[in-house]
Amino acid sequence: MNRNPSVVCPLCGGERRPGRTLFSVELGHGVVVVRNVPASVCSQCGEALIDAETARELETIVNEARTKKRLVEVMEMDFE
Repeated sequence: MNRNPSVVCPLCGGERRPGRTLFSVELGHGVVVVRNVPASVCSQCGEALIDAETARELETIVNEARTKKRLVEVMEMDFE
């Protein structure tokens, strides 16, 4: 069976499909949680992979939260 490598999970070989995930990062002084992050999610193991554009947006969100120095920052991604 020839499967497109761009839709094959690199961890388990399952099929990746468009979906959403939760992203969190520990900043030392607090935690940033971003909900509803667009991702390619494996239907078999649940591993979520994000693209470069989404990663850049997450980096911006994390850097903004870092400057606020809040204990917990919860954001919702608005990618429509």
